[in-house]
Amino acid sequence: MSNTYCKSYQVRWDDADFNGHLRNTRYLEYASNTRLHFLMELGWDARALQKEGIAAVLLGEEAAYLNEVFLAERVTVSCEVIGLSEDGARWRTRHTVTRENGGRAAVVHCLGAWLGVRERRITPPPAGLRAVFEEARAEDWEVIGGAA
Repeated sequence: MSNTYCKSYQVRWDDADFNGHLRNTRYLEYASNTRLHFLMELGWDARALQKEGIAAVLLGEEAAYLNEVFLAERVTVSCEVIGLSEDGARWRTRHTVTRENGGRAAVVHCLGAWLGVRERRITPPPAGLRAVFEEARAEDWEVIGGAA
């Protein structure tokens, strides 16, 4: 399996601002949707997570906007795991938004965790889900601290 998952989007009229540029919030939504599809394609959809009694929670997001994206343009958004805590309870992902011409439009970094829905506490994921994140690590991944 490649360590980078990618999904493509075409910028629709409702994705654009008054100037015809991709709205800033859409970059984050594209990143979130790509992360969701990454999990789903590896067998971890909402039902699988519910069965295990866990949910993904986002602790922080940071976006760096590099180049404009325009209405009707197609972009590809990657998802890479760039950090895991020792117990796998916390994770970092990097999402790179790439334009049709190959140029980077934005980079979104996310810090997330697995939440035990009954305990309402951050908890390590089940072994199968942890393995998915371990196998998807980018070359530049690092061990991250346990405290958010």
